[in-house]
Amino acid sequence: MSLLELSNFSFIKNIIREYYSKKPLEEPLYIHKREIALHSLEDNAYIRHLSFTSMNQLYNYILDKKTPLHLYYSSAYYENPSSDKMELKGWQGSDLMFDIDADKFKGCNKVLSICINNNIVYEGKIDNCPNDKKPLYFPLITNECIDRAFYDAYKLYHILREEFGFKNIKVYFSGNRGFHVKVYDEDALTLTSDERREIASYVSLEGFKLERIIPSGSSKKYIYFTRREYGVRKRIVKAAYKLGIKVKEYDDYIAIPANTIDTLLNEVRIKIDPVVTMDVSRLSRFGLSLNCKSGLMVYPINIDAYKEFSYKHFSPWEGGIIVKPLIDAELIVYSEKIRLRRGEPIYLEAPLALYLILKNIVKIVDTRDFGVKKCMTCF
Repeated sequence: MSLLELSNFSFIKNIIREYYSKKPLEEPLYIHKREIALHSLEDNAYIRHLSFTSMNQLYNYILDKKTPLHLYYSSAYYENPSSDKMELKGWQGSDLMFDIDADKFKGCNKVLSICINNNIVYEGKIDNCPNDKKPLYFPLITNECIDRAFYDAYKLYHILREEFGFKNIKVYFSGNRGFHVKVYDEDALTLTSDERREIASYVSLEGFKLERIIPSGSSKKYIYFTRREYGVRKRIVKAAYKLGIKVKEYDDYIAIPANTIDTLLNEVRIKIDPVVTMDVSRLSRFGLSLNCKSGLMVYPINIDAYKEFSYKHFSPWEGGIIVKPLIDAELIVYSEKIRLRRGEPIYLEAPLALYLILKNIVKIVDTRDFGVKKCMTCF
């Protein structure tokens, strides 16, 4: 992360430390067995292989020594979490994790390339600006895309409960544009990397063969399902009703038009990153930590109460900031359109202003109206 100038740097450092001074973090189970890692603001470096016996020790470190742009703990439990050699850490098990990112959905991976010095904005990614410097990449994130990612997280949550029998499952907004699903059941802890990959393949239908779901006796026009299906077949039946597909109903079975099967498979397929799931030493963001790609919180989700995405719900900031844009552009931040004019100060709501500050495309002018919410989880 390349910071613009001292005023921006000092502001970011102060607000991060003010936020963590309130001690908002969720404490992971057995923190003394976890490797702790962070991306340091001061030297723009990842610091790994840290270990703390308590949350107070961790707070002392991030408030007095290194300011975290991103703060992680290992999904794994170790005998010696501070060892800098993986083979000496003494692996004892790992939480089962899934990552769902909005940019995996069609139309949700649009990016702008911003050339600050040239005052030019390009659609899509370019390698170099006209002055041969690297551009800033600005993702065009919309609420609709994040809601699509949540829907996959919702479906995954219920697959893990109903088809695998897991009970201790938590879902988090990643603080940027996706969701993390974590399984803490003891039965999941000692799963091997290969076993985790099998689970990932099952929920994502990776390598799925259509003939697995076509029972003998099916016609070319219809695929037949009983009233008591399980697994993928049950998901397909539920998806058919959800999408309003015209099925034929009989006493003991239903018939689904064969020409709708590709649509149905796409509906039940969960778009996860399989590498995250199969990695038994993966780092995971602390619940209620700050994701400084956006300035929003890594926030625990009530899976049944979630309605639609709003950046305000996941922001610990209040008030507003006057900033001076470094570019002429019309940008979209979480479905909010922001019109910037180079050199012309503009007042923005705190979460939106901070997003642009962290992306290095505005300078801070006045922060007198900015503050940290007294209660980060009160909405």
